[in-house]
Amino acid sequence: MTNQDEFGKVIAFPGLKDRLFEKGVEALEEGDAHAACDLLSQAYELESLNPEISTALVLALYECKEYEEAQGICREMLLEGVGDYFETVDMYLMILIQLHEHQDVVDTLHALFDEKEVPFEKEEHFRKLLQFSEKMLNAPVEEAEEEAHGSPLLEGKSLEEQIIITAGLVQRNIRPYKQELENSLQDEDMHPFVQTMIVNVLREHGVASEILVKKLGREGVVVPENLPEVFTSDAFREAVLSLEELLLQDSPTLIRHTEEVLKRHAFLLYPFDMEWDPDDIALAYGHYAAGILGDEDLEKDLQDKMDEGESKTILAFIHELEEISSPNI
Repeated sequence: MTNQDEFGKVIAFPGLKDRLFEKGVEALEEGDAHAACDLLSQAYELESLNPEISTALVLALYECKEYEEAQGICREMLLEGVGDYFETVDMYLMILIQLHEHQDVVDTLHALFDEKEVPFEKEEHFRKLLQFSEKMLNAPVEEAEEEAHGSPLLEGKSLEEQIIITAGLVQRNIRPYKQELENSLQDEDMHPFVQTMIVNVLREHGVASEILVKKLGREGVVVPENLPEVFTSDAFREAVLSLEELLLQDSPTLIRHTEEVLKRHAFLLYPFDMEWDPDDIALAYGHYAAGILGDEDLEKDLQDKMDEGESKTILAFIHELEEISSPNI
């Protein structure tokens, strides 16, 4: 992938950086965070000031729980002015929370609010992060562990708080909270995004007992340690392949948008799979995305093909899931 000139200097082949970036993002989207880290790290070595490469690498490192390395890259991005400043700050704050560096979160956000630099669309999100970290600083760990037995971990919290708390459980002892987490998986009023995170926490901790899950009108018993990671199940991969084959002749933007919708819905549905035929799934999601992007010709063409099979049932399911807000943090 590289070569050397007569003076021994390493020369990258033309387009190598772009290929590494594209393959890294593809791996990240498919849920293979470790492969993404490897590919994006190589791209980062070739161009460390590229905002897209740097951001993608931070996200991959975050998924791999390499929080300290991700923190270092975020710091470099902020110092060098790489990428969108407030998006980078957002990533940096989430990493600090995972590292339990709540004082740094508080100091950073107080400085931003004091200088009146926080954009309107980030203000509510940043205030919630500030309140969360201040609360964590004011409650000793021992007291929090003890109170966990008597006061709910997630009940009464905002969706954003539930997500931050649940993400932090990956690196903590979950024994004090295990029963509440199991109860949350049977509570159909719990946001399915949080339920997916809880299943992942139980899987990461190697929980080998049978757990009942109720979400989105479905019900089933799973053993968390035996579950595949999100986006790695055979059913999801087959649906993506069918989608790519169906839209092969169409624009990359349409394919990318359609896959993003499918991934978002697969995450909400996990640990359950879409149990329809992959070709019917592809038709329904392709039709939906074509309508959203205003491609009337493709929308009509796919509508004609949907007259048979279960695509219309799946389309109704898509609209149902689209009514559920997926958090953007």
